[in-house]
Amino acid sequence: MFCRLALLLCLGMILDGCSSSTANPSESAPSGTAVDGAAEAAPEPVVGSSPSQDAAVEAAPDQMMPPPLPPGDAASSAETAPPPPDAATDSAQPVGPVLTYKDFTCSWVLGITTTGEWYRAGFENVVDNARWQVTPIEMGHLEKWADPNNPIWNSAIQSPCTMNSKTPDRIVYTAVKYEWTTVDQFLPAYIAVINNIKTKYPSVKRVDLMTYERAPGDMECAGANRPLDSWIRPVQDQAAAMTAAMFPGFVFILPKWEVKSCADFGLCPHLSGAANTLEAKTIGEYFLAN
Repeated sequence: MFCRLALLLCLGMILDGCSSSTANPSESAPSGTAVDGAAEAAPEPVVGSSPSQDAAVEAAPDQMMPPPLPPGDAASSAETAPPPPDAATDSAQPVGPVLTYKDFTCSWVLGITTTGEWYRAGFENVVDNARWQVTPIEMGHLEKWADPNNPIWNSAIQSPCTMNSKTPDRIVYTAVKYEWTTVDQFLPAYIAVINNIKTKYPSVKRVDLMTYERAPGDMECAGANRPLDSWIRPVQDQAAAMTAAMFPGFVFILPKWEVKSCADFGLCPHLSGAANTLEAKTIGEYFLAN
């Protein structure tokens, strides 16, 4: 009887162990080992073999994408990328080499009566007179040259160039307007003059902007005859410089030539004979090198 009871207890313990093993086969199976032949029976997936498999691939895009760059790599990539071009800076650069006196066949001086006075006082004896011509106009002020329809553009040429007199390749323009006192008055007129030159004389390769000869230090000669016309207002110089910046490589600013003393003026801005002779030589020597 005792033996039979012991046999039954042993048999029960064996049955309990078997049932536990069957209920959790994955816990007892080693890694990578097929359970009940299921792993061996599963075929290897073939990408694109069926719509269901394609959908499964699309549903897991993270597995198809390369891993993102670490923060350090992203920063270094941004640092090595070339900067975008600066259109404003590019446009401000001169186009081609700067042309000088030897590049022009005909240079045309436009201005007022005083312009013709220093021009005829010996200027063409200094420069190559075959390459220079002048048109001085009484009261030929800035607003007239700014008007494309003003008859001033049809004025006669004095001492014309021997070549290309009607198609000059350089213009030296003397801008005069005594009454204006602001950049807003000068600047649009300067721009209009340059655009008129470009339209009427497409042969022109360079424009030089100048003023009449100013008092020493550009300070008004208080004791002169018509002293308000003895100096150039800073706003005019500023507007001229702004115009040159708008047309790089095409428009240039000439030196601010001054008389030696207020005694060099007659009726301002007209000069005495000796002062005109000196100015003709000074300006002529400048153009021998520019």
